[in-house]
Amino acid sequence: MRIEPLFSEDEVRERVAQLAARLARDYADSPLTVVCIAEGATRFVGDLLRLLAQRGVVAERLDVRAHRTEGTTLGPVQVEHFDPDGLDGRDVLVADDIADEGATLLAVLEIVSLAEPRSVRTAVLIDKRERRRHDVPVDYAGFEIERGWVIGYGMDVDGEYRDLDWIGLLKDDRF
Repeated sequence: MRIEPLFSEDEVRERVAQLAARLARDYADSPLTVVCIAEGATRFVGDLLRLLAQRGVVAERLDVRAHRTEGTTLGPVQVEHFDPDGLDGRDVLVADDIADEGATLLAVLEIVSLAEPRSVRTAVLIDKRERRRHDVPVDYAGFEIERGWVIGYGMDVDGEYRDLDWIGLLKDDRF
């Protein structure tokens, strides 16, 4: 497999800092709950929360296991270990590594809305609008790309490349 670099470590760091600055302005006066979707978003959300804390924003993290891929095969959305009860009346940011077709993000948003939060917004590191099949809002996006399998900075293929500090596009006949 060949990897085509998309965004350097510096570009990723700068873009996440820009997102954190926007979020800090938008949530300056209210505590925030960040719902982190899937393992691929862990690094992105961790960096966002660290940068928000540096800007004085109080944010609580809630990890949710939501996925629809097994290796490189898409299946139905599975949301595990998620109880939205504590989200009543809170400002909630649902964060994921990538918004592709939108199915996973939609499934988590539907569960979050059951709790009647004060507000709900979304943040993704990568937005692939061209592939969207579900009408889901993306309020904050790090980067927009058209297509391809993205790896690095938490995102993987079959458990590999997750630890890269930069983001690349996997070049393979399967993608």
